[in-house]
Amino acid sequence: MKKVLFIALTLFLILDVFSQSSVSEEVNFRFKNRKNSGYYNITQFGLLMGNQPNPNPNFYDNNNEFQISPSVTMINGNMSEEGWGAGVGVGFEIFDRNLFPVFADIRHVLWDNKVSPFFAFKIGHAFSGYKKRDNNTYYKKNGGFMLNPEMGVKTPLSENADLLFTVAYRYQKTKSTVSQNFGQNYTWEHKISMNRLSFGVAIMFR
Repeated sequence: MKKVLFIALTLFLILDVFSQSSVSEEVNFRFKNRKNSGYYNITQFGLLMGNQPNPNPNFYDNNNEFQISPSVTMINGNMSEEGWGAGVGVGFEIFDRNLFPVFADIRHVLWDNKVSPFFAFKIGHAFSGYKKRDNNTYYKKNGGFMLNPEMGVKTPLSENADLLFTVAYRYQKTKSTVSQNFGQNYTWEHKISMNRLSFGVAIMFR
């Protein structure tokens, strides 16, 4: 995974150098009155793919199998004229439990053209409200810390909208707790760190 992140970082550094050398060139759009700064909204649909770690079977049944998890997120933020943006996002995702991520989003568009590379970095916490009681056993599943570096390209749809295609790496922590009462209370905790590869498509309004 470190090798993948190194290759991605190298690629964007090369693209950034190229963009600096092209900054004086005239950019021609099909849409002439496009905003290049100010408020933006991104609604993204994605699929997170990877193996689901197998917890202790005393907690609950969950096979260590390849899993595809759907994800829907929405980000509201502000973009500068230099192509840097910052915002706050929320979402809904399905792993072995429902997760509701809340995160900060930092992004940079290398140039604003017909096909424009960009990268983004999301960091935050995913919440889960799963609770279940079965006789004398109480199950609870929590979310945890999330990290999501992302890169992609965007192309204009109209004067106020872009279509985005993304690929990302997702790191997600979760925790499961089981409490039992058989005359005496017993509690077990199991923590999981998940690594997923993500592909997404999004609409950006500005």
